[in-house]
Amino acid sequence: MHKKSRRITAILVALLFLISMLPGIAIANPVSLTLSTNNVEPGGQVTASGQADPETWVSIKVLDSDQNIAFFDAVKSDATGIYSLTFKVPDKTGELLVISGYGSNVASKSLAVKKDTGNSGGGGGGSSTSQAVTSTTGAATVKPAAGGTIGLGSEATIIVPAGALTGTSAVEVKVQRITDPPAVPAGFKLGSSVYEFSVSGETSYNFTRAVTIKLSFDSAALSPGGTPAIYYYDEPNGQWVNIGGVVSGNTITVQVDHFTKFAVLVAGEQKEQITLKDIVGHWAANNINQLVTIGAINGYSDGSFKPDNKITRAEFATVLVKAFQLTSQDGKIFTDTAGHWAREYIAAAADSGVVNGYDVNTFGPDDLITREQMAVMIVKAAKFAPAAGEPQFADSGSISSWARESIVTATQNGILKGYPDNTIQPLGSATRAEAVTVIVNALKQ
Repeated sequence: MHKKSRRITAILVALLFLISMLPGIAIANPVSLTLSTNNVEPGGQVTASGQADPETWVSIKVLDSDQNIAFFDAVKSDATGIYSLTFKVPDKTGELLVISGYGSNVASKSLAVKKDTGNSGGGGGGSSTSQAVTSTTGAATVKPAAGGTIGLGSEATIIVPAGALTGTSAVEVKVQRITDPPAVPAGFKLGSSVYEFSVSGETSYNFTRAVTIKLSFDSAALSPGGTPAIYYYDEPNGQWVNIGGVVSGNTITVQVDHFTKFAVLVAGEQKEQITLKDIVGHWAANNINQLVTIGAINGYSDGSFKPDNKITRAEFATVLVKAFQLTSQDGKIFTDTAGHWAREYIAAAADSGVVNGYDVNTFGPDDLITREQMAVMIVKAAKFAPAAGEPQFADSGSISSWARESIVTATQNGILKGYPDNTIQPLGSATRAEAVTVIVNALKQ
């Protein structure tokens, strides 16, 4: 019996091992879904949150009663599997179905959209439920699990997503104008007031995830061809730091992960000279200096530009948006750009018809951009009329069919040039210097 018992034990161990090796039987954490409210007014905000597998993209889909998609986006869960996403419901009443998950691992909840739900917040206080608060008075009490939107009129607005605040207790989020702001750099001027944001009185608060700041600016303060940008004030070093932003009309939006003082700065008549140590004598030095001067691209913190480094699709899209001042009303957010640093810039480029994804869900933001992809984007951004003819390069046969017209248009307009051996190298990765040059060439047209 002893031998038989050991034999049975060995068989069971072997079976367990085989089961663990079968991918179809791999045990995943079941997705959970919690809504910040089950009743919301038309046009209101709801936060969907829950537990999933760690560091996994979770799709959030909202369907109306006719099974039409009212909202779709994706968010990546953190290292513990927690995910959270705030969305806006349609401006009409009805029953919605909220679905979250991936593959067959999904969860769903019903959501009623009706008037006078009694859950709206504002005026410096939150509601008794977990409804996201909205206020335009400059202050509001925000529950970390719900988040909210707090604005000082239409001048300055902070959008705090659910889960961005630490702890579980409600806190006061406040925005106010600074009456005695720090001096701006030489060659710049304020395009807006200087605002200080705080959480429970802390003006140097750090969030657990990115929040969105939107500032209005005075378009009359812009110099010809000037581009506004949001700056934050670095208190320890006593200097303003450019963090860019996406321009839409007379507002500019940017994502940040901490609070301090923020303002819109614009270049004045004379802008401070920026010196990059590794472009002296480089063939693209003048072009690089031109785009750096208008704030379309930056060097690195060590004072270098690295002109011969490759550039990614996200980086090129960002420079295009800044250089051509492209704006976004409701740009496309791809599944793989939902949590990306360049999300707003890619959305603005997509909304302007400048970029497309590989498919409906995939943009490949960190892929190196090819020269033919670059040609397509620059032709669209500059709005060149299609040129007739065929590309005349030794390697023209390597050009993808979808890029041939753009390469002909770009080369005939002097935007993109071939190499000395009469090749265009359409599938080669573009460098930062090449990217800057095609943009400067297009801006001169």
